[in-house]
Amino acid sequence: MKVTNDIDILSEAYRLTHDDRNKDYDEPVRNHQQIARIATVILGKTITAREVAIIQIATKLSRESFKHKRDNLVDLAGYAYVLSKVEGD
Repeated sequence: MKVTNDIDILSEAYRLTHDDRNKDYDEPVRNHQQIARIATVILGKTITAREVAIIQIATKLSRESFKHKRDNLVDLAGYAYVLSKVEGD
C-alpha cells in the first residue's frame, strides 16, 4: 500500500512541475533563476537557482518535521526534481 502512495506523490510532483504550475509560474528552472535574481538584489549578495531550490527543500523539511502534510512530501519531490534540472541532470 505504501508503494502506491509513493508513486502517487511522485506522479503528482511530476504533474505539478511539468503542467499546472508551469502555466502559472513559468518553467521551474527559469522560475528559480528569477527568484535567485530577486533574492540577490534583496540580500546584496549573489544567490543561485541551486541555493533557492535547496532553501525550498529545507522549508518543506522544516514544515514536515513540525507536522505531516502530504503537500510537504509532494513539494519535496518537486523541488528535488527542480534541483536536478538546475544541476543539469
